[in-house]
Amino acid sequence: MHGSVLLSACCVASLSLVAAGGDPPEVIAEGLVLPIGIEADPNDQIWISEMGAPSPKDPPGTPGAGRISMLASDLDGTYTQVPLVENIQVAFNAMNEPAGVHHISFAPDGSLLLATGGPNVPTAFPYLGSVLRYDPSYPVLMDGPHAVDGAALLQQVPIFPYVRQVAGYPDSNTYAAIQVDRKLWIADAGANAVIQYDLDLESYSVLVELPNKTNPKGTTPPFSQAVPTRIIADGQGGAYLVELTGFPFIAGNADVYRLAADGTLTTVASGLQTLLDVAVASDGSLLVSSGGDFDPDSGLPAMGAGSVIRVRQDGSTTTLIDGLWIPSGLEVVGDDVYVAQMLFGTITRYPGIAPRSCVGDLNGDGRVDGADMGLLISTWGVCP
Repeated sequence: MHGSVLLSACCVASLSLVAAGGDPPEVIAEGLVLPIGIEADPNDQIWISEMGAPSPKDPPGTPGAGRISMLASDLDGTYTQVPLVENIQVAFNAMNEPAGVHHISFAPDGSLLLATGGPNVPTAFPYLGSVLRYDPSYPVLMDGPHAVDGAALLQQVPIFPYVRQVAGYPDSNTYAAIQVDRKLWIADAGANAVIQYDLDLESYSVLVELPNKTNPKGTTPPFSQAVPTRIIADGQGGAYLVELTGFPFIAGNADVYRLAADGTLTTVASGLQTLLDVAVASDGSLLVSSGGDFDPDSGLPAMGAGSVIRVRQDGSTTTLIDGLWIPSGLEVVGDDVYVAQMLFGTITRYPGIAPRSCVGDLNGDGRVDGADMGLLISTWGVCP
């Protein structure tokens, strides 16, 4: 992943978080090691993925602390972390950037998909550079935690060999994956492309390659890589896709896209920066998490520069949460927003701030105005 913000964990003091409206935020999990993803299952249970990077000085093949867990809600309002899979490996590149456990998602059949970055090397890293499908059912969960290749594993689809050896990209970093119908769509943050895997034909193809971003005149370099970081299903046979962009992480260079099954990309919102995750609210608007400005001294997003931004259907934006530091994961469950902060090692719940449908907002743009009146008049008459 070029210009990766996913570097290493460090100990930091607690940071004050600000949310627009709702009750005070609540930290529901802490002490995590590089949490990357948050995803709600069909029962609205929260699942999380942690990279759990060991030291880059450890020899290749050293088990990491990477894991997938469910946050079980207790009667007293707290949460208990119940691991499904643990001790997933981590690989380090030449710049000591880790890759391993990345984002999770749920397939239509209820199975859990995990994207693992890094190389897929049979002897050293046999389960990295892949999409791994797990059984997250209650009996399997209660019988765990399982090894990466244990009883919970249902399927492995290696991505790294296709991207490097067949498609010919110089880099591969499997970062997020979803299932749309009978196909896997994989956001590869090394190839800067979405790879498609046909589950029936067991075949690979490049669905779309994200174009480089043009930097402002006088910027070095003049172009930045796109670097997709998250893909989610849009519920209509397509997907939403967000991008980090690469060095020097120009403000306003990151876009939100809609991806069609034929590989067509349509820009939903532009003028954003360092996007890390995306979720859909009940009113149809999108929430995206941004790392904000980069600190050139640390090589990381600046502390407190991250945010969660609402993207309305007309492309306009509003900041819902600010003061974050690397909000790597984001999920919406009902009226609540959940945010993972990677270096803090926390999951925070923001109650009641998720956008909700507005009576009279017929076109879903977050406003009740003349456009809605036009839609109402155009359908005036007896209902079919």
